Amino acid sequence: MDFYLQSLWGTKQIINEEWHYEILENGISLNLFCPENDSFDIKNTTPNGIKLKKSIEEEFDCQFKFIYQSIDPELQQTSICENPNFLILKTDSISPLLDGETFHPLPLYKIPYTSQSGESYDDINYWERNYERIEGLWHSGEVNERWFQNQLQNYNSDLNKQGIECCQKIEEVTKIPTYYFLFNYREWGRKKDQNRKCPNCGGSWLIKGKTFNDIYVFKCDKCRLISELSSAV
Repeated sequence: MDFYLQSLWGTKQIINEEWHYEILENGISLNLFCPENDSFDIKNTTPNGIKLKKSIEEEFDCQFKFIYQSIDPELQQTSICENPNFLILKTDSISPLLDGETFHPLPLYKIPYTSQSGESYDDINYWERNYERIEGLWHSGEVNERWFQNQLQNYNSDLNKQGIECCQKIEEVTKIPTYYFLFNYREWGRKKDQNRKCPNCGGSWLIKGKTFNDIYVFKCDKCRLISELSSAV
């Protein structure tokens, strides 16, 4: 059952990774958080997920029953753009793929499969897990903080190379420009930060009028990179 739920998480059909089973008289029950009412539908499931579901049904002579409860008060109603002009790869609570203009999350099951190993999004899932773990260790600041920060904001780090490869694959299968969000944390003041150039091509990528409160302030269309302003002062 856990493998099946993991397959649903890998497509972002469900967005919670902790599952608490409640024993019922004739089975089990658990709460799942989905981006859409029909996210769990088989049309959004990978072949491996379908195989796992069928195996459980046959082994235990049971059926899955999904019952809609309500909108989660914390996550609220999701709004999913069907025809985004461009996409951003950035870790988020619902999906690491965002509409570039509204920043609304786009569940992975909305795009064609990206993994070279099969019909899945394993490449994106692996990057996402690596990023969240490295970012978490950087925030803790206990061990090798400088190394973790370098992985997050150095364009040539192994972590960012992995993410950029994911972006290239997403753009290949969707035909939609896909930008990688490059972390930025430097204590050198806003003016110096604004003078930063694109770390790949060296070109100007500052968007005039953007502020510290904007999700991104830098954008290089040539290199498909987006980044934030580090300092508010």
